[in-house]
Amino acid sequence: MQKIYDDYKRFQMDLEFVQMLASPSYIHQLAIKDYFQDDQFINYLEYLQYFKRPEFLKYIRYPVCIKMLDCLQNEEFRRQMKNWNFADKIAQQIEVTFQILKDK
Repeated sequence: MQKIYDDYKRFQMDLEFVQMLASPSYIHQLAIKDYFQDDQFINYLEYLQYFKRPEFLKYIRYPVCIKMLDCLQNEEFRRQMKNWNFADKIAQQIEVTFQILKDK
């Protein structure tokens, strides 16, 4: 029973973290604090790809976080996220995309 509880808690923490990736500002903070220089953290981002599977994707409330998770697999994207102007441009693009979808 403890294993089930531990697995559930891990899933909840992973889900919360993945959904925070919908925020370019949050990703920027991770970048400037050098999280993307840590191989263990990069491996964690790769591990989180399991959220793309249908049985887990249904728990995602902010779909843009999955796209950001994909982008974070790219070293150049991670490096660019240190630049506030780049992160802000990404945030603006997300906002425009949602505005277009809202207007349809």
